Amino acid sequence: MPDRRQIISEESDKSSRVRSNSSRNASDISRNDDLGLDGLSRRELAWLILPALLLITIRLMLWHQYFDKDTDGSRKFIEGREAVTGMHCANDRSRWAAVVSLVHQGSWSIDDVERLRGSSGNWGTIDKVYHIDSSGVEHFYSSKPPLYILFVASQYWVLNRTFGVDILQNPLWGIKGLVFLNQVLLFGIFLWLYLVICQRFVRQRSVLICLGLTAGFGTFLSTFAVSLNNHLPAAVCTLAVICLLIRIEDQPKRIEDHTNTGWLNYFCVGVMTALCVTFELPALSFLGLVGIWLLIRSPIQTLTFGAAGIGVVAFAFFGCNYWAHGSLRPPYAHRSDGEVLASLEEADKALLVAGVVPESLALRWRRTDNDGDLHRMSNIVIEQHPTAGRWRIFDIQNRQRYALQQVGSKYEIRDWDNWYDYEVNGRASYWLPGAASGVDLGEPSRLLYLVHMTIGHHGIFSLTPIWLFSLIGIAVAWRDPEPIWRRFAYVLFTLIVVLIGFYTLRPLADRNYGGVASGFRWFFWLTPLFLLMLIPAWNVVRKSMLLMVLWGICLALSIYSGLHGFLNPWQHPWYFTP
Repeated sequence: MPDRRQIISEESDKSSRVRSNSSRNASDISRNDDLGLDGLSRRELAWLILPALLLITIRLMLWHQYFDKDTDGSRKFIEGREAVTGMHCANDRSRWAAVVSLVHQGSWSIDDVERLRGSSGNWGTIDKVYHIDSSGVEHFYSSKPPLYILFVASQYWVLNRTFGVDILQNPLWGIKGLVFLNQVLLFGIFLWLYLVICQRFVRQRSVLICLGLTAGFGTFLSTFAVSLNNHLPAAVCTLAVICLLIRIEDQPKRIEDHTNTGWLNYFCVGVMTALCVTFELPALSFLGLVGIWLLIRSPIQTLTFGAAGIGVVAFAFFGCNYWAHGSLRPPYAHRSDGEVLASLEEADKALLVAGVVPESLALRWRRTDNDGDLHRMSNIVIEQHPTAGRWRIFDIQNRQRYALQQVGSKYEIRDWDNWYDYEVNGRASYWLPGAASGVDLGEPSRLLYLVHMTIGHHGIFSLTPIWLFSLIGIAVAWRDPEPIWRRFAYVLFTLIVVLIGFYTLRPLADRNYGGVASGFRWFFWLTPLFLLMLIPAWNVVRKSMLLMVLWGICLALSIYSGLHGFLNPWQHPWYFTP
């Protein structure tokens, strides 16, 4: 019987032949009659990556340094009415307020930071929630998932304690430095990983250069790399999963079963797919598809090591969320009322709205001993709500908030669980009915939303038309003899269909194209898969001069769309006026 090393040696030889065949079959662009078959040298790789990083760095440096005196947004800085901070909009201010509060105050509450204005810079944000903490006191919190905030805050803590960096005193360069670490350098890693994959399948230098330019300048990931956001980290996680899947598929199963490293690949896939979900919740569909892929290949490895990787991230995510908010659910899962606690007739409702608690009324409220006793409401404050037939109730004695909602001829008292519904000291939530404006009002027509999300003013394929060639790549990959390409094609096609359906069917308030942003940002995490499908697309493109010209035109339009938000990506697309 052959020993273990002999088996590994034989299978390694077979694996090398499989990889060689895969490189030829996956995209037939590496034929020997082409020029430049040696791939790219390290210097050439650097020349592809560094210009993209340099452009992002220049954009990062110019923000809040260059001002246009003819715009209202810049005039307040020129006149000295507001200090510059390096933050771009309410979206990233929400995260930065939590980072600063966590490091300087040891609290997730952003009350003190979020109200800063004028000489301290604008730290205000609409992306916040309001709820009771463990001591029964209500506070403002960032509505962003806290795990990534904690990751950035840990870096700031080191800089603050070691080098004295103080974002509150000098926000501009402290924030820009952390953005460089967490976004610009991360984008460099993204480009390097993508080019490694390209060189795995493509040997023609001109094609490699074209793909590198597309990844470096033709997507919205580079556009948003100047601002602290979750989309680029999610895309890097997606690309890391692609790399790991290629590595797993390159290794025959018999070798995988006889080595001590196979488990690590499955564990890392679990970690990366789960991290992707923490950045983009719809990536749960990606996790499921990858899980099916690996379950078919190796059920034991997937259910043990892959599940263990997911478990590690899940523990960190839910643990951090509980630490920050006292709830396992993230803030965006607290957008509606809780359970019905009591039902009232018109007479009792009238008394309650007048501030008088009916004698018969008793409500359950959460106690630390969880004994389920019923306690009377007393000493209540009634708050009017902009929605007809709705009131907020705050029980001062029990430090508990409730919602009073009309349902037909009855009135229900509900447990309070809508953290986006608040009005504090005259500051009302932006997400209350009638408060939002522009695209945040939502698109009433689902059909129109579908059109604009795909080929319209926020279109995935109209703003980044190079992705049309990714659709061609899907069709080519479906016919590829190598299973890995067919699987990647099925994954991307399924995700496109699922996500388009998911966002089209969202309620009105969520049909806002991702808010004020230069692209439909909720699709950005799919960028690595779109880029991957450009590799087999070249099998068709290279055979037609017309397609090559169209590729160039689509790439130019994609680059233009990305550069439209040169200094600030948080603005509307170039051909959209709300």
